[in-house]
Amino acid sequence: MKGTVVDQDKTPVPGVNIVEKGTTNGVSTDFNGNYQIQVVNNSATLEFSYIGFVTQTIPIANRNQIDITLIENVSELDEVVLVGYGSMKKSDLTGSVSSVAMDNIPLKPSNSIDGLLQGQVAGVQVVTSSDAPGASSTIRIRGGSSLNGGNDPLVVVDGFPIGSAGDLKQISPQDIESMEVLKDASASAIYGSRGANGVIMITTKKGSKNRTEITVSQQNTYSGFTSGLNLWRDPVLMAELSNEGRVNGGFVPLYIGAEDANGVYYPSVQELKQGSWPYQTNWDDVVFRNPVSNNTNIAIRSQSERTQFSLSTTYFTQKGVYIQDDYEKLNTNLNVVHKIFDDKVTIGANIIYSKGTRENNSDLAYWRNPIFPIYQNNDPTQGYYLIGSQDYSHPIALVENRTNDNEFQDFIGSAFIEAKLLPSLTLKSQLNYKLGHSITDYYNPKIYTEDGTFNNGSGGINNWDSNETVAETFLTFDKLYNDKHKFTAMGGFSYQYYDSRSSDLKAYDFLNESLGNGNLAAGNPEQQSVSNNSTETVMYSGLGRFNYTYDDKYLFTFTMRADGSSKFGENNQWAYFPSGAIGWKMHNEEFIRQLGVFDELKLRGSFGISGNQGISPYLINSRYGQDQYYVDGSWQMAIGPGYIVGWDSQTGKKTWGGIPNPDLKWETTRQLNIGADLAFFDRRLKVTVDYYNKYTNDLLRERLLSPSSSYDRMWVNDGEIENKGFELTFDGKIVNQEDWGLDGVFIFSKNENEVVSLGNALASGLSTDALTGMKYEFSGSTVEAFRSVPNILAEGQPVNVFYGYKVDGIIQSEAEGLASGLIGDLAQPGEFMYVDLNEDGVIDEDDRTIIGDPNPDFVASLNLMAHYKNFDLSLFFNGSFGQDVFNTKAFGEPNNMPLRWTQDNLTNDYPSLRDGRNYYMSDWYIQKGSYLRLQNLSVGCNIEDIEPVWLKRARIFVNATNLFTITDFDGYDPELGENGIYWGGYPKLRNWTLGVELTF
Repeated sequence: MKGTVVDQDKTPVPGVNIVEKGTTNGVSTDFNGNYQIQVVNNSATLEFSYIGFVTQTIPIANRNQIDITLIENVSELDEVVLVGYGSMKKSDLTGSVSSVAMDNIPLKPSNSIDGLLQGQVAGVQVVTSSDAPGASSTIRIRGGSSLNGGNDPLVVVDGFPIGSAGDLKQISPQDIESMEVLKDASASAIYGSRGANGVIMITTKKGSKNRTEITVSQQNTYSGFTSGLNLWRDPVLMAELSNEGRVNGGFVPLYIGAEDANGVYYPSVQELKQGSWPYQTNWDDVVFRNPVSNNTNIAIRSQSERTQFSLSTTYFTQKGVYIQDDYEKLNTNLNVVHKIFDDKVTIGANIIYSKGTRENNSDLAYWRNPIFPIYQNNDPTQGYYLIGSQDYSHPIALVENRTNDNEFQDFIGSAFIEAKLLPSLTLKSQLNYKLGHSITDYYNPKIYTEDGTFNNGSGGINNWDSNETVAETFLTFDKLYNDKHKFTAMGGFSYQYYDSRSSDLKAYDFLNESLGNGNLAAGNPEQQSVSNNSTETVMYSGLGRFNYTYDDKYLFTFTMRADGSSKFGENNQWAYFPSGAIGWKMHNEEFIRQLGVFDELKLRGSFGISGNQGISPYLINSRYGQDQYYVDGSWQMAIGPGYIVGWDSQTGKKTWGGIPNPDLKWETTRQLNIGADLAFFDRRLKVTVDYYNKYTNDLLRERLLSPSSSYDRMWVNDGEIENKGFELTFDGKIVNQEDWGLDGVFIFSKNENEVVSLGNALASGLSTDALTGMKYEFSGSTVEAFRSVPNILAEGQPVNVFYGYKVDGIIQSEAEGLASGLIGDLAQPGEFMYVDLNEDGVIDEDDRTIIGDPNPDFVASLNLMAHYKNFDLSLFFNGSFGQDVFNTKAFGEPNNMPLRWTQDNLTNDYPSLRDGRNYYMSDWYIQKGSYLRLQNLSVGCNIEDIEPVWLKRARIFVNATNLFTITDFDGYDPELGENGIYWGGYPKLRNWTLGVELTF
């Protein structure tokens, strides 16, 4: 009898004991994992055993050769997870930490790992509201805790805190070994102010054990819309409805067979009906394409007795659905770890380099009027067909004449040394450096673009560079006394330095456009503009953590971090962030064991404080700026105290800041977490439950100032926000047979937020709701159609609720409109029936109220994974429920305009068509945004024992995303940003990915 013994990675295992069961007859495998044994009888049974692996018993059954694969005997409770500046057994965690199983995340071609996290962790909400190439995601851990101080989680890669989550383009998903999400204050407080919004810890892949392994993967993605476009396909109906709306509004109709005021000829409805008008263009066919994207990854990894080595390169291209809207990126990751001095000292380095380009054409007018051709007389040699002299939306003219490109480079380097000073004492020091660079080129020609026409050509170059250095050193003491008392203590310090510089060069009034912005000197020297910016910040930190475990039952954790930031004044530079947590492994108690129910029952509780300093530097200092103004026929420059911080969304005027606040201090969040970890049925069912309460005060925000101050806004610490919620995860091995299995993970998260306070109403310039006395301020930008801002921050309400008028159907007669308190055009039949909430007989601003909430009641996901022999199938459902959407496209689109109110269609659902109507922000535009999406389906096949022998294994798979969405929302897609405003756009993309991965 002979054979070979390998592990799950197909690596030979030497020294495996093979014994003929019931006898003393036994042998061991050689260096190549081979064995040969003489057995007494061919019906005997062989037992294969090796430390760290599951013992296997195999009947010989008259065979001459038995090859087996040993399975590692690793208890889930002994699994080690990262917790920040160290690691610990999963079973010893007292904070809320979630591990992300990378095998459960379908690796489709992606700009970054951020979007792939959606639905994978309870309490983590990921919104990907754009399918544009290179688009980022919005990530929130347990809701947003700040209004202006930043809400993005911190991302830590191999110990280097590289920045905020949302656009992690420097790391290829194929290079990630594992991820941990630190959610509560006990887990994240070790990162102090940088961990105020949670922490995502990423470990990249290292060398493969005891061998050299080369992996090559190729993925190609084919994309297309998930639904048809809501565009005019019937020019006759379009023209009829346009004429109706203009006549009802008191304007001259367009489609009458005459030129308009701009000299553009509009055919009559009769011409369109008869077909005598020769042009009809499907602009979506001109503007859109079915793109093909590419993701190629090559990696070589090796590990010897002392050295780990990993080198990988990823080439990623993403074609946008718009023509010539492209993204390209090259990533390289080099990781080396080496042990010296009898393995007492470990040194390592990690280098990540990323370079890419973005050609931006993601704003082309696919909604353009279909009666107009692309070219004059449909002849490309005669030039573009322009709708008047101010036609700035011709897509082909823009693509062929406008420039809007960006190039970026990122370098991330880390080096560390770790020394075992004593058996229980370890010193580690790590130096990290990050360099970022980008350059944007743009040129707007004299015709086809508004800015170029107004300025006789405009172009510019924007440069941005950043440098970040983080140096950290810490000691770790780890000791077990008398098999019952386990102590782990860590203490150290951190230094962070960041600086960035940018410059913006602009030129106008070009004599010659042949080189575009390649020759800015061709612009008028008197109109050239040069600006630059420089920032510099420093933060010093001291940190420490103490863990104590008694008898593997009772767990205690205490963490402290002190941060000193240059962003704050001398009296408020330092802040202290303590946290504490306790845990009880009840399953190790005898009275719980006797129940025979729980494989794991652990209770956890934690409380901690974290801070936020996510604001721009120098707000404690007086700021200077400049502004141009036009007087006496020329532009003049003013320089002095204050600078433009934005535009007033209500008045359209510039708003000024720059007044110093030397008392500015840290925003502070207190968080309570109570949780439990349970496991049943030999750990085939695992349940995790958490309740949390986050309370943030001293909000970093801009408040309004009185006109007498000469400034409009000033940064202050004012206001309070509360987030509380519940998280639930079910992880089950539903079927676990030798040839096939079925696993499922269900995640449920509910978060409720509330604006508790916005500070002093008078000092902050807050408005007062006439009906309830509620204090509020507008938040966000104006929707032009309503000349108003939909979202407000209101005390006692969730963040960004919608504010406006109530509508009770459509006015059917003028008498009905007048009786409701409306006057003039607003009282006419076919208009909205706005509700007079205060019953004073007049519809005015005092009748506004809260009309919707963009925050979901809960989010949930279900991941089902099945396998049969070498085949596997996964289905991933993701949904968000209970949120409202402000649909700016609820009326005026091709699908709803024909449903308008007329004397022959006395509908109570849609208003009449009337150009020039003054729309009010109302709940008529509020729609339910709940959705359930089959977000991912993946089918794969793993092939092993391949000839030739140098090919160890192969995997072939097909992956599909966004297969279908169940929703009552009328627009293309209800997955939106935090303000809940739907602007239209185009349908979400459905992506089909074909992939192959070869391992040598």
